[in-house]
Amino acid sequence: MSEQELQIVPAVSAGPLDRELAALHDIPMTVSIEVGRLKLPVKEFLRLAPESVLDLKKVAGEPFEVAINGRVVARGEVVMVEQSSGVRIVEVLKSPVTP
Repeated sequence: MSEQELQIVPAVSAGPLDRELAALHDIPMTVSIEVGRLKLPVKEFLRLAPESVLDLKKVAGEPFEVAINGRVVARGEVVMVEQSSGVRIVEVLKSPVTP
């Protein structure tokens, strides 16, 4: 989902920490969902055309990474939300990782 409004359904109710951080709630941040990465030589990249398939070497059912400002903070799975796709968070990492 690119720069669209997201409907976020919280998994838990707001606690004391959430209230303490209330001043930060309206600060925008970039959230990225990474499907996979691939290194290609330039000559292979130039051969890409409509209908080309890039093999990401990712096992079916493997979780996607959720990154905020370039740091992986969670993992999730793709779900359908009405006519759109979304990501259900399945794991929140205790320490964010830089990919």
